[in-house]
Amino acid sequence: MPKISISMPDEILKFIDNLGKNRSRTIVEILQEYRKNKQELELIKAYEEYREFCEEDDKDYWNNWEVSCLRDIDKENE
Repeated sequence: MPKISISMPDEILKFIDNLGKNRSRTIVEILQEYRKNKQELELIKAYEEYREFCEEDDKDYWNNWEVSCLRDIDKENE
């Protein structure tokens, strides 16, 4: 794994030190959690956009389904 050097304020360093003994591991865990949360938010946004698209695309679906069912019933009763 590549090593990097970063500068950070003392209060952030104290916060990281309070989370665990291994600073590198703690920083990696924080970044991994941040990435996971960001990906989940992006997935939620994509789902919402898809849901809106489907609602617009299928707004007459139930009405069309009901009309089709009534036609089928009429054909069966002929």
